Order: sequence, then C-alpha cells, then structure tokens
Amino acid sequence: MPRAKESGLWKWLWPSVPLGLYISRLIAESLVVPWRLRTTVLLALGCIALCLMLFTLLKRCKLRVWPLALLSIYVLWPWAAPAFALALLLVVICISWAINAQPRPGSFWPEVLVSLASLILYIGTLAPTVLPADSGEFQLVSYVLGIAHPPGYPLYTLLGKLFTLLPFGDVAYRLNLFAAVCGAATLGIIARTVRQSTGSWEAALVAAATLGLSTTFWAQSTTANIRSLSALLTALCLASLLGWGSQYPRCKVFSRENLRESQIQLGIHIQSSSRNRMGNQNALLAFGAFFGLAVGHHSSLSLLGLPFLLYILICDPHLPFRTRQWLPVLGVFLASLLVLLYLPLRSFMGAPFDPAPIRSWNSFISHVLALGFRGDMFYYRSLPELLARFRVWLNIMRLEFGGALSWAALGAALLLGIRRWHVLLLLGGAWVINVLSVITYRAPQTVEYLMPSYVAQAVVLGYGLGIVLRSGLRRSLAGALMGLLLWIAVLNGTANYPSFRLLHHDTSARDYAQTILREAPQGALVLSNWHRATPFWYLQQVEKLRSDVEVRYVYPQGTQPNEEVWLQYIAEALPSRPVIVTNRFYAFTQTHYRWIPFHGAWLVHASPLYAPPAHIETKETSFEEGIRVLGYQIDDSDLAPGETLTVRIYWQPTKRLERDYSSFVHLVGPQGVVGQGDIVHHAREYLPGEIRVDSYAFPLLLHTPPGEYKLICGFYYDTGSGLQRLQTQGTDHFPLANIHVHLGQESATTLHPLNERFANGLVLTGVDYDRSVPGQLRLYLHWRHADQPFLARLNYQNTAVHLARQNVPVAQAEIPALKPGCTATIVLDIPDGEGHITLSLSDIEGRPIPALGPWHLPTQREVRLRPPRGKVRYIPLGGDIAFVGFKRVPESTAKGQELWLHPRFLALRPLVADYSISIGLKRREPYWEKKTDSTPALGAIPTLKWVQGWLVEDAHLLTIPEDAPLGQATVTLEVYDAFTLEPLRILDERLVALGQGTKLEVEATNIDR
Repeated sequence: MPRAKESGLWKWLWPSVPLGLYISRLIAESLVVPWRLRTTVLLALGCIALCLMLFTLLKRCKLRVWPLALLSIYVLWPWAAPAFALALLLVVICISWAINAQPRPGSFWPEVLVSLASLILYIGTLAPTVLPADSGEFQLVSYVLGIAHPPGYPLYTLLGKLFTLLPFGDVAYRLNLFAAVCGAATLGIIARTVRQSTGSWEAALVAAATLGLSTTFWAQSTTANIRSLSALLTALCLASLLGWGSQYPRCKVFSRENLRESQIQLGIHIQSSSRNRMGNQNALLAFGAFFGLAVGHHSSLSLLGLPFLLYILICDPHLPFRTRQWLPVLGVFLASLLVLLYLPLRSFMGAPFDPAPIRSWNSFISHVLALGFRGDMFYYRSLPELLARFRVWLNIMRLEFGGALSWAALGAALLLGIRRWHVLLLLGGAWVINVLSVITYRAPQTVEYLMPSYVAQAVVLGYGLGIVLRSGLRRSLAGALMGLLLWIAVLNGTANYPSFRLLHHDTSARDYAQTILREAPQGALVLSNWHRATPFWYLQQVEKLRSDVEVRYVYPQGTQPNEEVWLQYIAEALPSRPVIVTNRFYAFTQTHYRWIPFHGAWLVHASPLYAPPAHIETKETSFEEGIRVLGYQIDDSDLAPGETLTVRIYWQPTKRLERDYSSFVHLVGPQGVVGQGDIVHHAREYLPGEIRVDSYAFPLLLHTPPGEYKLICGFYYDTGSGLQRLQTQGTDHFPLANIHVHLGQESATTLHPLNERFANGLVLTGVDYDRSVPGQLRLYLHWRHADQPFLARLNYQNTAVHLARQNVPVAQAEIPALKPGCTATIVLDIPDGEGHITLSLSDIEGRPIPALGPWHLPTQREVRLRPPRGKVRYIPLGGDIAFVGFKRVPESTAKGQELWLHPRFLALRPLVADYSISIGLKRREPYWEKKTDSTPALGAIPTLKWVQGWLVEDAHLLTIPEDAPLGQATVTLEVYDAFTLEPLRILDERLVALGQGTKLEVEATNIDR
C-alpha cells in the first residue's frame, strides 16, 4: 500500500515540476524588472504547488500528461526566448491533444471552429472603409448593381449586393466583410476536404492555418476583391471532385479495403452500390455547378478544367460512354453560366455604373472573356524571361509561406505522387496550370492571381501530412510533427498581424478623395488615375458627395503618350471649368499652366495666381533679390520618427528675377537637420507679383529624438563655386513654426531581430548594419520600453587593433526615455573592420545597467554584435522601405550585353502607395546614363501588396548600348511614387551631405569592349 501511494503521488508530482518551472519562467520573463534569486525560487515553488493541486483535481480524467516533460527544454534553455517558449508550448499542446482526444468521426465542429476562428481574425483586421483601385470599384458596383471592368464579375456583384443590405458599417465595410466570409468559408472547406480524405484532423488544421495565415490570402480576406471568391470556388471544385473520386482509388497502396476502413473511421459508411452511385452523381453534379460558377466568375478559372477533366477520366475511364451520368452534369454547368446574362440585361436597363455598355453579341463576348487583355496572356515566352519570372515566383512563395512550409508542401507532393498519384494529378495539375498561366501573364497583381495555386498547395500539404500521420506513426510523433508545422504557420501569421492591424485603421483612400471633393471648386473636373478614381466615384454615387464635380478616369489611348492624353483633356476643359489632376508628368513642366498643389493633387491654372488662399497661416518676410514669403500650411505638427511632414510655402517674386533659385525647408533640432526638402525654380519665367506654392513632403530620420523642432525655410542659388543663401532679417533662413516629435509606437522592422533585455525594462529588439560610407560602419539599434534615459556604449574590437581599443568605448549615444509600449531607434557610427562589437548600457550618471538572462536574473555577460561581411546596406527610403543591398553586381560587363541587377528592399511598414523603382548606370565624365523604370519584381509584386517585414528582391534588365563609354560606371537607384513622381527621400544624413538626397549611388561596374 505505501508503494502504491508513493506511485500515485509521483504520477502527479513529476508533470507538476516541468510545468510549474515553465510557467514560473514565463512569469519572471514577462515582467520588466530584474528578479532576485530568492524571489525566483519562491515563484517556482509556488507554481509547482499550484500545478500539483491542478493535476490532483484532474486525476480522474485519465489524461496522459507525459508531453509536459518537453517543457523542460525551455526550463533549461540558456537564453530568454519568448517566441521559442510559446512555440514549444504549442507543440506540447498538439501532442497532448493528439494522444488524449479526437473529434467524433462524423462531426463538423472542427471545420466550424476553423471557419469561426478565421472569421474573427479577419473581422478584427478588416479594412475599415472605401479602398482604391479595383476594390473601390467592387464596393461601388455591388451597391448600385453596375457592371465592373471585364470580365464583369456578375456573381460577385449579386452576392455582394446581399452584403450591402446589412444594417451596420458603411457600404464599403460591408463589401470588405463579404471577403472575410469567403475567406473563412474557404478555410472551412479545405479543412473538411483534408479530414474527409485522410481521416486526420491534425492535417486539416495545418492545411487551413498554412493558407489562412499567409499574406495575400489574409489581405484578400480583409478587402473587397474578387480573389477571395475565386479561392472559395476553387476549393469547392476540388472538394467536390475529391469527394466523387474517393470511390475510384487508382493507386497500388490504397486498396478499396483500406479506403473502406478510413471511411468507417470517419463515420461515412459505404451503403449499397445503388445508393453509392447516387452519392457519386450528386458530387459530380455539385462539381458541375461550382465549376460553372467559377468560369462565370472569372474566365481564367476555365484553365483549371484541364486537370479537372483529366482527373475525372482517370478515375472513371468509362464515364464518357454513360451519357445519363455526364449529361446532367453538363446541363448544371451550362445553367450556372446563366449568371452571365446579368451583364447584358443590366446594361440594357441602364446601369448607374457601366463604363462600356454591352449592346451586341461581340461586345458581350469581349467583355466576358476580357479580350482587351488578351495581349497580356503568355506575354513572357522567351527562356530568359521565363527564368526571371520563375525567380520572381520563388520570391513570392518565400514571402507568402516561408521556406519551411514551401519545402513541406513539396515533400507532401512527392509523397502524394507515390501513394495517391491520381490525387496529385488533380491538385498538382491545378497548381501547375495556375502558376504557368500567371507567370507568363503581364500584370502587376501576380501575387493575387496565384490564389488558386495557394488553395491547391494547402490541400496538397494537408494530404501529404495526413498520409504521414495515418501511416502507423506513433500518436506522439504525429502530434510533434503537427505542432512543428502549425508553429511555423503561426509564426508566419504573427509576422503578418502587425501590418493588418495597422491597415485595419487605414482610411487614407477615403481621406484623399473626400478632402479633394469637399474642397474642389464648384463644377470642377477631376482627372484621375484608376487608383484614385474609384474612391471618388464611390463617395459620389454611394454617399452622394459633391455630384456637381465630374471625375474622369484618364487612361492611355492607342499610341498617344499618356501625358499628352492628360494635357488634351486639360486644354479642352480648362476654358470652361476648374481642373484638378491626380497625376504629375515631366511634360507638365514644359507647359504655360500653373500647377497649384491641392491636397495631394494639383489645381490647374491657365494664368498666374495673384491672391493667396484665405485659409493659409500668414507669416511674411522679404528675402533679398526680390523674394517675399507670404505664409504656409502644415498638415500635421505632431509626428513620430519616419513619418512624413507635409508643408506648403506661399511666396512671390516682387520683381523680375534675374536668375534661377532653389527653395528649401528644413526641420532643425539640437542634433541638426532631421528632415528637409528642396525645390529648383526656373525663376526667370515667373511674373512679378504672382503667387507660387511650393509643396514639401519629407519624412523624419528614423533616429530622430523626441522633442521640439524648428521648421525653417529659405532660398539659395548656385554661384558656380558653391551655394549662396539669400538673407532676410539678418539671417539666411526664416522660421515658420515649431514641430513636436513624439516617440514611435510600432516595433521597428529589422533584418536582425533580437530580444536582448536589460534591467529597468529596456529591450534591444533588433540591429541593422550599413557600410554605405567607406571606412565606416553604421549601426541602427532598435529599442523598446524604458522609463528613463540611458547611454548606449559600443566597445569595438578589431583583430588588427585589438590592444589599442580593447574595452575602450568608440561610440555612444543617448537612448531617450521610453514610455511602456514606445520604441526608438538610435544610430552609432564606428570604424569599419573585421571583429566583434560589445554593447553596454549605463544610466546618465554612469552606473552600468546589467543585461538579463534566463528567469530575468541579472548577468555580467556582454551583448555581442557580429556585423555580416561584405557590402551590407540598410538605407531607409522615405520611412516606408529600406534598401538593403544588391544580390550581386558583376565587376564588369561588355557593350551590347544584358546586365541583370537585383536590388533588395525591406518593407518598414505596410505600404498603401504604388512606387516605381528606377535602376541605372551613370558616368559623370563623359556624361552618360542608361536606366530602366518598372514596378518591383518585373511588375509582379507592386508595393501596394507589401506588408511590414517583406524582403523583396527586385529584378531589372539593362542592355548596355554599343555607344556606352568604356570605364567604370556607377549603379544608381531611385524609388518614386508612380502617380505623383515624388521620389522617396534618403533618410541618411551622411549620404544627403554627399548629394544623394533622392538618388542613391550604390555600386560600380566596368564597361568593357
């Protein structure tokens, strides 16, 4: 008896120890203050005692709790690593669930939970209101029952109309909610498909999480778009076909007896042959309906019919000879296409939104098949182009799923090909067809067009994992494998969550359109690009805002240059009405028009402006040589580092100016200039007395300390030997206003994340390195949460000068006081060389601040930083992205050859602007320049799709002309807004001092014969 009691006590004591120690360590490391050893021991004993009480209460449940022993891995882990701790906990939970519980075979609740959880996530990150471009069009078209651009999307329009009837949120929000419902339903169907086919709920959960937490699927599930419905219809087609084909196993390993056993485990009992055939026929009829709706939704999905038909013929080769079975399916398919009749019927009824009315059979076919885009189909055909596009696709897969899940999907496909090759033929065929059609298609939404392949890939991963888990693998190992893959998927989701949380509060599209419509002159004409036009139309037709203003979408017409089309519209309309344009072209500067900045657009004047607006902040001064400042406007005077300051300066020449001038605006603090903008003026063309409006939009340096800053302006000219500023009131600048800079709230994006914790709550979250200046290494140190200022000191140890600089601080900077949840970035410049760097902290009085180790116990260890070798770059551009170097630049290239350049960019925040990237080669003497401009990644990954943390590899092809001068040429790089042509400013004061304000000069290559 005593032994039995001891055995029973030990049964519940041993799991209490690792669980209690694990919980106590998490508690200790969750607090910012360091712990004393005695307090830590008491905390651990208390947690162990609580866990023992818990297990005593649960002893009648007959749970197997041995997986808790795995938590000892983190208990003994030598570093504080919360991400690893939570990942280990997830693995333990999955193993425990796998060996203790299984859902009932015939239940639906696992799939319902998957759909419900994903719906909650998507609603929590849903876009709040109207969106630009196609999304804005769909939000409008569904509400007014109009006709969208080809292929028309009638199914989406009709279903979307139902969501516009919901009684909450604005109309745009309800259409965004439609996407969330489609995304959640897709994940539920994928989970059900995998579980029915493999009998593994673990595999179903991993498949759903892999797709649901990927970047583009998440984005499409939170914004009004047609891709989420495409994914849902693809999933329905695959599910119905796999359900039908489960009665026709055509591989060596899975026999009918094995299939019967699997179905019995799922509660799907095989009935009589006649009833079985009836179920098969129903599944095939369902497929016909879903595929018909898919083709009617988007004609590109018809390409999936090739693997679908091949799968049907392999499963049942005699089906074509049984017309009674396939004729009803064909009838259902054709009946589903009747939804297309909405397009001509609604067009004849006079739809409120119908840019290209359908009045003939040819126009109907052209609209449904989107024949206007047929020139983009199979656009990339040559081998070099296909190889380049294939590299882009690999980059997309890495961004969407990460390397581990992509390799896991490939392994699952190989296993599926061995065990259930006909299933791989269906899923892999759908995947291959979609990928090939997309990478050969010229369009800037490649990441979205790949949605059907994402769905197929998730199902393949689930199938392969299900085969592994059902192959006799022990339940514990199965749970560990499931936990590992689920952890990777969750890490992908946690990386994406901050971006979608920010986008959940983004109203920039509404703010832009609403401000311009409200401030536009009576009866104005707004000439707009597609990106901006749809929010204008939505606000006018849905919210009835400023119907007197006409918004006209301007697009290229034939071979006529686009800027000439804009100028033609301006010339036709300006004599009779005010004109506002959303785009800016270089050709505009060659006209006699005056382009007045107007809330991010331009108000066109045919004659000079002689009276300033009444709402400006009046502040006057006169500079020498006849220049007078009248006032200014500032959009926001309270900013965080990296945010953009927008200011407009109103000035006028008081006499005929004799030379050209440049104007500047600087934001100045104790550390110097933290933000600036310059504009070159061809001043000889200005008339005396006319009002000029200079608009500046420049971001603050990422390492700008919080505090009060002065905004100043001035003018200067080039004397030939230098720059000369104009004087006013005894100084060379004019103070305008004070700008307050506050601390940031979002964690910095970094290539080298860290979690180095110090006493009093300071955390080093990451470090980045830059060698743009020869002989110097710049460190960007990203910090979070401190309650008082600190000094960061760097000790630099170089193997060549080790004795001279051992333990001697070579750089130090003050970390500002950070409130809980706030962040800051500081920079330290040190001599470059091989070796390591040690980082130490102290308070203002010089007292050292210890680093914290496991359990947050103070340690004496040094924090070591090891810079990567080579040409390391980290150059912030405009606060939105950072240039982080080229993959490789050849040392030399020959005339007539093709030069591929691959710059890499890191997204510092989710982007809502469409940027173009210009890459070129340049020589100063003799002057020569060759460059190419394009949307990133050969147009496949526009910046509008980037989320925080994306590392995007761009690709540019330069053909070196035969007349290129021999010798060394500099590689240049510039990023600019595709619509306004406003370049992103370089946020590195060292490079700006070298003349690289917007254009980087980053590498060099030799041009040979």
